[in-house]
Amino acid sequence: MPEPDRDLTRKAIAQALAGLADTGHLTVVEVAADGVTTFLLHRDGNGRPRGRSWPATWPDLAGEHGWDADPAAAREAVLRAARVHPSPADVILVAASADPRAERALDWLRAAHPAAQVLRADAPTAALVREVMTDDPLTRPYELVVLLADPGTGRLRLTGRRLFPIGSRPGARTRVALRCTEPGAHGTALAVVTWQGPEPRLLSLQSAPLAPGRYEVTAELVRPGRVRFTGLPALSPDHRDWEQLVGSLPDRLPGRAGPAHLVCAVEVCGADDQVAERLSRARQMISFASGELGDLLRVSLLAYAAHSFDPSAPEHPVRVAAWNTDAGEALDALGELEEQGAVTRGHPYHPQAAQLEDALAAVTGRLGQAGPAPAVVLTVGGRPPHPPRTDRSRILPCPRRHDWRNLVAVLRQRPGTTLGAICDHAAGQAHRLWHELGATALAHLEAVDVRGLAADLGLTAPSAVHLPFPLLDETE
Repeated sequence: MPEPDRDLTRKAIAQALAGLADTGHLTVVEVAADGVTTFLLHRDGNGRPRGRSWPATWPDLAGEHGWDADPAAAREAVLRAARVHPSPADVILVAASADPRAERALDWLRAAHPAAQVLRADAPTAALVREVMTDDPLTRPYELVVLLADPGTGRLRLTGRRLFPIGSRPGARTRVALRCTEPGAHGTALAVVTWQGPEPRLLSLQSAPLAPGRYEVTAELVRPGRVRFTGLPALSPDHRDWEQLVGSLPDRLPGRAGPAHLVCAVEVCGADDQVAERLSRARQMISFASGELGDLLRVSLLAYAAHSFDPSAPEHPVRVAAWNTDAGEALDALGELEEQGAVTRGHPYHPQAAQLEDALAAVTGRLGQAGPAPAVVLTVGGRPPHPPRTDRSRILPCPRRHDWRNLVAVLRQRPGTTLGAICDHAAGQAHRLWHELGATALAHLEAVDVRGLAADLGLTAPSAVHLPFPLLDETE
């Protein structure tokens, strides 16, 4: 018989387990002083060793008539207790006692499984099996699920960051740099996976409400299937499945808030209450955008009224109340316009049109001098413009012959320029120009969704995005 050797037995079990295929089974049968114990080992879908054991005592195996009375029945009972898997399997027989019943049972098992290894051990086989399973080298690489963002589009891609290669043993460590965004309801998930062809298989999932920022994380392989992360707040088990995790992933990161130039052109002719309402809407938009963008916001403010075609009535030209200032100065200038109220009312000022074309000329001229910086042009009013020459509208031509069509075309062709409008009239009743001035967003004066309009015009800070996985820090 082989000589007793704990290390030899442990090594034999470890070698058999290491060579075990994904669909194979290893049967270790211990024949000890108190009976027969069978250990059935296999690998799960992640290549992790798994096992079960079934003990059977000698009284259980002897039956009601005892070993000597019915040896054939006792032999069958021992073979059944061994539970050797019917598919091709490795079998190891471990003799852990010199008890006559143990020796006799071992002889029966050897005869039934002549290819089995036979070893002697003076240590409990259960402890050896646990040690071998705990120290089993990885048969598949372990990866941490991370996100990569395309630097140009912000589009997110799910990928894996290698933690431990094949052959890694417990105690192996690796460092990884991660970046987290605002935590969602479940926090940020640290998902460890293996790969089965093109699809990942979830191995372990933990999460924590990590504050936005960069983290240096150490991953330690505790045992197959168990990875410990340090350098983070306490992690908790996360019971979401893979489909839930992937389903909560947005398509892309939101764009970063950048400098914005809001140019407000407000019509200040007509009834006092209507002018006050227009100026109030401009105030709301400036205030809201300032709250969203802070120091990144620059504001310009222009006021335009009606043309006078009577030499006895003064012409009130377009007033540039503020240009490229901070929101506070622009709101102060707006306050002066609110105190002044309507500039022109009725005769001899043109009752059906406004200097809208002059305001557009002032805006395009000043933006042209500012270079290619992006701008949001928000026009607030309701009257149509004056045509550059006499036409069917019967509106008198602009004294300066400004052509609103050409001016709008210049604005629309200017890179980075966004056009929005708040019109006195509903969309179906507004002059064609107001639809062009509101090419990106057109709102009705009496029902303005300030937040929605600002968002449409790009005057809001990006919403916090909740990512289920951390971003890989590309500077590592």
